[in-house]
Amino acid sequence: MQLSHNTLKEKLTTTIIFWGIAFLASLVALFFLFSHAIEGYILDVVYQSDMPVERAIATTMGWIAVFLLVLLFIAVKGLHYSLKKQLVEPVETLQVAIENRTSSQHEIEMLLTDLPYEASRVLELYDRLKHSHDDLRSRVVDMMEALPTCFWWSLDGKKYEGISSKSISLLKQSSDEIIDQPLWSWLNSRAQSSGNEAILMQAIKRREDRVDFAYQAEIDGQTRWFGESVTLCYNRDGTLDIMYGIINDISTRKNRQQAEAEQLELSQRMESTATLVGGIAHEFNNALAGMNGNIFLIKQSTKDAVTRQRIGRVEALIQHSATMIEQMLAFARKSSMRPKSVNIVEFLKHFHLALQPKLASNIHFDLQIHHLEKLGEQPTIQADPAKLQEALMQLISNACAATEEISFPQITIDANTLDVDESFLRRYPHLSSSHLVHIQLRDNGCGISKEIRSKIFEPFFTTHEVGKGTGLGLPMVYGYIRQLGGSLEVDSQPDCGATFHIYLPRVIAPPKATQHADSLLKGNGETILIIDDEQIFRESTCEVLQRMGYKTLDADNGKNGIEIYKQYKDEIRLVFMDILMPGITGIQASRQIRAINPTIPIIFLTGYDRTQPLEAEVYEEHSELINKPFRISVLSQAIQKALKQSSKH
Repeated sequence: MQLSHNTLKEKLTTTIIFWGIAFLASLVALFFLFSHAIEGYILDVVYQSDMPVERAIATTMGWIAVFLLVLLFIAVKGLHYSLKKQLVEPVETLQVAIENRTSSQHEIEMLLTDLPYEASRVLELYDRLKHSHDDLRSRVVDMMEALPTCFWWSLDGKKYEGISSKSISLLKQSSDEIIDQPLWSWLNSRAQSSGNEAILMQAIKRREDRVDFAYQAEIDGQTRWFGESVTLCYNRDGTLDIMYGIINDISTRKNRQQAEAEQLELSQRMESTATLVGGIAHEFNNALAGMNGNIFLIKQSTKDAVTRQRIGRVEALIQHSATMIEQMLAFARKSSMRPKSVNIVEFLKHFHLALQPKLASNIHFDLQIHHLEKLGEQPTIQADPAKLQEALMQLISNACAATEEISFPQITIDANTLDVDESFLRRYPHLSSSHLVHIQLRDNGCGISKEIRSKIFEPFFTTHEVGKGTGLGLPMVYGYIRQLGGSLEVDSQPDCGATFHIYLPRVIAPPKATQHADSLLKGNGETILIIDDEQIFRESTCEVLQRMGYKTLDADNGKNGIEIYKQYKDEIRLVFMDILMPGITGIQASRQIRAINPTIPIIFLTGYDRTQPLEAEVYEEHSELINKPFRISVLSQAIQKALKQSSKH
């Protein structure tokens, strides 16, 4: 506030006049009191010392001047002392009281005698500010009570001066239990509280304005994550004035971040494993393709019933091996599909109806799609129905095994539509759409531990006894779902059952599928060029084609295949080549051959068993794709189809 200039001027004028009058009065009194004495003194000096009168008067006046100076000095000192006591010190005290926020009302009231006007104004202001401060504090406390967070404050940075009532729901302690206790005394971990205190003290030492904490605490037997933001306020001299803190329960966010990190780690591990598995499966398929061709030749050359029976067993083993590799490739997301539009409601109805009689009689198998039917929704996905059924069957099989020891086993399939946001897509980066079908398969079985959950999608990992499982079932499901642009995850705890979540993109236009006949079609002496780096496969395939009525030429790599085609381009009616070869690949060789003859039919082979490779040449006219190992009937059908299309041009 501004001090009153009129009051100070009046006080100063009054003091100066008072001391001026006092000084003049002293002079007049001294003059009358000492005038006769001074006159007698001068006469005594003149008579006794024969000093001239003028000199005696001058000497006497000198002493009088000294006396007056001493008197003036005393008057000035008195004026100074009076001004200091009556004006300067009260003003300074008032100024300190105004600037010092800790001054009490009693200290200001003591100034009323010396500075009545100014002190009364300060008291009035002090009262207004106190009421405003109390009102503001009440509003702040009410606002903090309304927040979902826990608000606290401290004056010394060592103990709680106050805390909001949210401490009951958040920290499971009342404010009365926490106030006057050391900061973070509610933590069960002394090491954690000491660490927080050390960080806080360092922040105060560096005069930081804000400190953020994130820590774990055991609350009611559960581990919770807390985030805390502390704001620090300082006095002008740099000492701590007050600090405010806000405590949040961030367990949900931390758990989500941890789940996203685990999902990313799993995806990266699955990607590297899938690359390895895909390469191994390619080599196995090449070997099986060669075996299959030779078995066909042996079977054609013998009429002995026992021999043909043994050959049948070998063919069954080859088919079993091919199925296992198909599962491996499904995990690697390179398996072949014949996708079509699948109405998920109708599909699950038929699946439930067909599977119910095959399950154990004590298993309660339930399908919950009533909400979709009630809303009239018919969500459609793009999938191979046979493989989707195979994937669900694998999950049902695992659920049955998990509920073997349960008195009342239950397995439930639930389906719903789901439209997700960007945060969900970041958690599941492999999803190809935000419009999803969400299928849940739940059981009340033995559950899955965290250690096993992190491995169940890895190939060849199994909890079954040796000989009772290949460890390829769930990896096959995982790979197939990923191949559809979806995602698969499991939610389970020991003794709490398990829930598998399948997320599939909705409404994707299906490609046209090609149907193959099982009949063996013969050739009419057409020349076929076979390009493959696998000698056994190449030789057996040449002999098979010759038995089917074709002439053959062969090359062991793309470069030689191009040279042979240039030499016999007028005779060759069809090229039969592997996509993946060392040096010049099948795709690169096809480009050079098509540069010579754009309409030459080419059948591509792949041990990766995929119908949608990235290379555009596979989709071009006069191109076909079949997978290793293939049935001879499938090969004969593909050759006849390619030759017929070529003859039309």
